[in-house]
Amino acid sequence: MMNELFEEEIRFNLASRPNWEQGASHRNLITGYLTDLADSSRGRLCVLGAGNCNDLDLQKLSQVYSEIHLVDLDESALRYAVDFQSVSENPAICLHVLDLTGVGDMLAAYKSEHRQGEGDLRKIRDALSESPEWNLPGPFEVVCSTCILSQLILQVVHALGETHPQFEELMVAVREQHFRTVLDLIGKGGAGLIISDFVSSESAADLKDVPDFQFTQYLSQLLSSRNFFHGVHPGLLFAQLKGKAPLAKLVQDVEMLPPWRWDLGTRQYAVAALRFRRLTGDQG
Repeated sequence: MMNELFEEEIRFNLASRPNWEQGASHRNLITGYLTDLADSSRGRLCVLGAGNCNDLDLQKLSQVYSEIHLVDLDESALRYAVDFQSVSENPAICLHVLDLTGVGDMLAAYKSEHRQGEGDLRKIRDALSESPEWNLPGPFEVVCSTCILSQLILQVVHALGETHPQFEELMVAVREQHFRTVLDLIGKGGAGLIISDFVSSESAADLKDVPDFQFTQYLSQLLSSRNFFHGVHPGLLFAQLKGKAPLAKLVQDVEMLPPWRWDLGTRQYAVAALRFRRLTGDQG
């Protein structure tokens, strides 16, 4: 039987396929950031949560990376992506069908059992304290997480419900595991780009109409009124790699990029991105 939580993500991917044109500015921005991170040695890129790849120009990226590894749980979306962008015959582009947390099936089972097994939650929490065991050919020179963290946290929302006493704990565990996973995949001296949508026009109806020069101020007002997706407040994302955070000692040049809008047709999103480098040599 298909995992109910995965089915929701697959439906989302299917619904968003036609939005290639609307997402042009979002795609150009991300493709530009990734192009800038590619060094002259044409290293390898890994993209977590690639989905339909409507936010990646695979032809442009294949000119600056020797290999591109696209990771998602939705195989149909990945195959659609390489067909649509006419790169399905490119041997340098590799598809990997994986559950990014490794606990998706456990969360779905917990939900289907009407949230009865507290022992199951302990197992899920314990599993999230480890990085998933994948056979990805890392480490990579650049690793990018593309608007997938909010969806991973949404699996916890759908499985437990926001009012569950352990919801916050599991949500934090998913976020921390995702950051660890990204860092684990980056070679020393390599770069990371973590991109996350954090609010949509569903709860912020003015999002698409606010002028560019007022956009940052508008987002600050949304955040201060707690209008954002669970667990992905840009300040929280930044805090994962700064100060006394456990991962901070592994990275340098941590930078929050200016927020932008992502047009997904029927819905608009505000997006934040975090760019950083893994320390080289014995420092990391």
